[in-house]
Amino acid sequence: MITLEFLERVKLSEKPYGQLFVGYVFLKPLYLMRKVEIIFEGRENIPDQPVIFIMNHTDRYNYWPFQYKLYFGKPRHKYPFITTWVKGKYYEHPLLAFFMNMTNNIPVPSRGYLLAKDFQYMFGKKEKMSDREYRLLRNYVDGKIEADVFKEEKMERLIKLISTPHGDYDPAKSDYRTFINETFYKMMQKVRELNEEALFNKKLNLLVFPEGTRSKRLKEGHIGVAEVALSTKVPVVPVGCNGSDKCYPGDLPFPEKNCRVLYRIGKPLTVEDELKEFKIDEDFVPFTPEAEKKYREKFEGAINLMLRKINELLDPEYQIDKDTRIKTGMDRFV
Repeated sequence: MITLEFLERVKLSEKPYGQLFVGYVFLKPLYLMRKVEIIFEGRENIPDQPVIFIMNHTDRYNYWPFQYKLYFGKPRHKYPFITTWVKGKYYEHPLLAFFMNMTNNIPVPSRGYLLAKDFQYMFGKKEKMSDREYRLLRNYVDGKIEADVFKEEKMERLIKLISTPHGDYDPAKSDYRTFINETFYKMMQKVRELNEEALFNKKLNLLVFPEGTRSKRLKEGHIGVAEVALSTKVPVVPVGCNGSDKCYPGDLPFPEKNCRVLYRIGKPLTVEDELKEFKIDEDFVPFTPEAEKKYREKFEGAINLMLRKINELLDPEYQIDKDTRIKTGMDRFV
């Protein structure tokens, strides 16, 4: 499980040898043998400084061809290396966690992830909340309902979860809602520090999938990347990924033969230009309840603009379709 202690052990490298190894030893010969065509349109839009790339997330591996082309395309090694936001659940297996650390990624928890893992801690790894249990528990944690609803709905496992001491939770000291939210915000402050270290100290590019999940068509986004962009004032470069889902149709990291991936790179968004109406003049700390309450409208406005810019870079089959559904409930976290 991703914990605060785990996040404190994450080390970012200005020159991640894990990425170089994957690029030279795995991707280069594989892309050559299987004749994978990777096309960049708008490379000239990438500034000569660390940026925040935002991209649609069509499949498990659609950032691999992007990183490969960025590093090994012409001009070679012009741009900084990338650190990518990765879901906490991908760090569950020790070998996968080692790989993620070696390739310079940042694990990002969510409240849903914390709830899922705490539930399993309480009831066992093989247990899983139903979607109904998750929705009620999440609404409780978000302050939309009170715990009395669990009794009305006869949710015995949820009643036990919020009333029984386990792990770091002691119901005598705080209610479950407070415990989860305080844990989440503490962990996100470490994520904030890692982002700032990447952009300012290690001079790395940051790659974020604003949707927070995979989907062929672009979906609504979360405000996290907007918080980072508006607080750091680092340029945001939208990228539309087209065709990677056909190149990587399954779970295995081996591309189809003769496939083609097209990345359209948009002009950078800055707080002095496209994001100007959402600019926050005073200093603030992202990923805090105070900032999210005070500036939520600006965060939501900024992320909506970012998604529109990505959408403009996509072929029709990848553009936003409000009728298309994505994974819901516990499938996103476990």
